[in-house]
Amino acid sequence: MSTQSALSLVNTYPMSAAVQGSFDHFGIDLKRNRLFVTAEDYKSVLVFDLNTGAVIHRIEGVVRPHAILYRSNVDRLYITDGEDGSVRVFDAETYRQIGRIALLKDADSIGFDVSRKLLYVDNGGRDVGKNYSMLSVIDTTNNTKVQDIRIEGDTLEAMALDSYRPRLYVNDKATNEVVVVDRFTNKVFAKWPLTMCHVNVAMALDEQRQRLFVGCRSGQIVVLDSNTGKELQTLRIHTGVDDLIYDPVTRRIYASTDGFIDVFDQINLNDYVSRGSIASGAKGRTERLVPELNRLFVAIPKSSAANAHVLVFEPENTQPPVTRPVDIQEPVHAPVAEKMVLEELSEHPLLRRMGLHVIPPGGKTMILIANGNETRLGIHTSEGDFAAVKSGKTYGPRIPDGEFYNMKMPMFDARGRRIGILVMEIACTDAHSEAEAATKAESIRSELASKIPNLDALFAPLPN
Repeated sequence: MSTQSALSLVNTYPMSAAVQGSFDHFGIDLKRNRLFVTAEDYKSVLVFDLNTGAVIHRIEGVVRPHAILYRSNVDRLYITDGEDGSVRVFDAETYRQIGRIALLKDADSIGFDVSRKLLYVDNGGRDVGKNYSMLSVIDTTNNTKVQDIRIEGDTLEAMALDSYRPRLYVNDKATNEVVVVDRFTNKVFAKWPLTMCHVNVAMALDEQRQRLFVGCRSGQIVVLDSNTGKELQTLRIHTGVDDLIYDPVTRRIYASTDGFIDVFDQINLNDYVSRGSIASGAKGRTERLVPELNRLFVAIPKSSAANAHVLVFEPENTQPPVTRPVDIQEPVHAPVAEKMVLEELSEHPLLRRMGLHVIPPGGKTMILIANGNETRLGIHTSEGDFAAVKSGKTYGPRIPDGEFYNMKMPMFDARGRRIGILVMEIACTDAHSEAEAATKAESIRSELASKIPNLDALFAPLPN
């Protein structure tokens, strides 16, 4: 264990004596420098000014707030209300409620698909007298429920979403399993039993290295391969964990437990080093890392010794950040292509990623038009990608840091006309050599090509 401090306490945000009981998850609005704290038993969401640390507003009308999402591009807040059984929608400027999506009681944890703008919400189960729960899908663009996905087990907890493939992982505390949902079909894809810990409530994901971290109140973080669900190892933490964070930039894990923050650094794919435990406060189990500010916030309930407050920590002695060059990016809209890529990712679950690069009709530059992650669409094809397919053959070296084959190959339409470049990542759990990975990749390419009559078809609107 390192003797260097992992966190430094830099501030404390006080609350009034009236604020009593437990807290749940945080929200953040960086545009206005606002921090949102869900005060469950106080029946409100407290709004803090990050510049002064003062409470500047109290969002009322939420009976038992649990989780909060701020969507900056529409300037709305989405708050789950466990008692009322709903997601309440608020204007983020005025804090006026502008919508309500009815769910079942115990609406709790959330996950957000940034590409499709869908919000996933745990609800139902024991609180409505059922031995199963619902994972509800909400379209946050028009504030409507799209679908309910039934999951056996009366208590669901935290979830995590892949960005590059349509997969969601959710803790099923009732069965001590991780349930895997295909977000393209909205169906349960797999269930992974946990044998190394009990009472699985917290979750974080390292998508680049395909490692899923599950925090259990029995005092462990279980590290799983997120391709197969195989339990790889455990990291010892204090009991009572409620939140778990993985920072992909500094490759650091923060677990907020009953009175401590346990910190680990990920040295490489399967090597984790403890950076110690930092005392927080009794029942201070909820946390939020804001990388843009380099701050970790922890909510501490009122006790006999002190009023409720928020501790503000500065992460320090982190590993050198992983930086990537800024990509040139331009607007693109190829809904048919994106749907095709999502279909392939759904049909081949061990595909880590897939990207289709073409020169759009009337364009001059080859760009990424589909890959499952909207935030990356429109980036210019790299010189490395062009060089990899120059020979016309499939190129796919094994990448140790992540255990995958990085496949690149020319792409064709259904008539065999070359239209661009196809890239994909195939997990080493699905292929045991570069040659085997190339065979699988070329088979998937053939599937995709058969669906493309011509280049223009990729940019057509989706049928209603």
